[in-house]
Amino acid sequence: MFKPKWKKQALLLHKGALKFLNYKRDLLETDRIEEIESRRADLKSAISASDQAAAQEASKLLEKTCQHALPKYRTPNAFQENIEVFFVAIVVALGVRAYLLQPFRIPTNSMYPALNGITGGALVEKDWPALPLRLAQQATHGRNYFSLTAKGDSRITAIQDYQFMHFFPRVRVIFSNGQVETFSGSATSLEQAGLTKFYDSLIKKQNPTIWDKLKHISIDDRADVYFKSETSPRSRVPFYSQYNIAGGTKVLEGYTESGDLILVDKVSYHFRSPKQNEVFVFDTRGIKHIEEQNRRSKTPPSHYIKRLIATPGQHISIQPTQHQNPDYPDGGIIVRDGQNATDPGILKVQSLKDGFNGYKFMGITDKELAYRPSTGLSEYWAMGDNSYKSSDSRVWGSVKEYNVAGPAFLSLWPFGSGHWGKIK
Repeated sequence: MFKPKWKKQALLLHKGALKFLNYKRDLLETDRIEEIESRRADLKSAISASDQAAAQEASKLLEKTCQHALPKYRTPNAFQENIEVFFVAIVVALGVRAYLLQPFRIPTNSMYPALNGITGGALVEKDWPALPLRLAQQATHGRNYFSLTAKGDSRITAIQDYQFMHFFPRVRVIFSNGQVETFSGSATSLEQAGLTKFYDSLIKKQNPTIWDKLKHISIDDRADVYFKSETSPRSRVPFYSQYNIAGGTKVLEGYTESGDLILVDKVSYHFRSPKQNEVFVFDTRGIKHIEEQNRRSKTPPSHYIKRLIATPGQHISIQPTQHQNPDYPDGGIIVRDGQNATDPGILKVQSLKDGFNGYKFMGITDKELAYRPSTGLSEYWAMGDNSYKSSDSRVWGSVKEYNVAGPAFLSLWPFGSGHWGKIK
């Protein structure tokens, strides 16, 4: 039970030599491997015979053999070891992303106010906040300040969304005189930060007749008129881009805030089916309407996040509300299999409280929009909580089972969005 010290040391060396063989076998010559095995056998025999002197001699020979087994091998320096650790970390991270948890940054406000996409706001104060405050806002809200000024007499000809390094959303503003400005955010966030109001003032001054027709519609609807592009959804071309901007004009000054960074659980759906009311993420490949948009805008396939409204075989419809919100007169409620939906997430959207606006009836004059996901294939009906600003199953149909990535599990950042924590 109690071994003498010399025997413990000999056994540790015998075991360590075996590890050395296993780790370096691909680098060792055959004769070296055989010599090490022979020295290990001698040491084992000395230990078994309890011959301390023989064990000490065998230990010296085994150590010397291992030390000289790789004469051309150089121990990695600190830089090489760090590089190795770095690449191992990348492989581990890719494995986690592929099989366990996938990070996903929400680009749009289709799930607002349950989850935030990229948003924007105008600068209220005359001057930018002090640097420490801006750094704090960047950490808590993902806020970035920007200023856009025309460098010469010109017109804005395009506002383009793109992804930097396939992960960081950016927006590019192109002027007719060749000026190009890029910012963190999206075209929509620039509109929210004051671009729509800038065009209001421009059109009001340069074409009062057109302005008289536009001033009665909402800011959101005017933004659609000014910036919507049917030919290229990711390139917002102002409809009134013929309006000139004088050189030196400050077009807008404001900030954009990052969309929520969430983790997608890629394990659960291997053991259970998706459930109604879950917020889930899915791949858009194979969804014809979205693929056609991506082809026109030369945008790679992307992922969407929505709330799961109906599962295979259920009958889903949207019916007009009895007590409509006057600001959203075309609102509706979700009816599933002939019964009003009672899922917590759906009821929250239909409550018309805390920023929720209900489900848009899509301007259809019928009393019902009937959707029947196929019972032959596993298909799911997906809708955004911000129904009035969501492209979802009402537009491009159901989501096939093979597109589903997993439920949205956790909101990681920004901390100040109010959504940090588990997603419900």
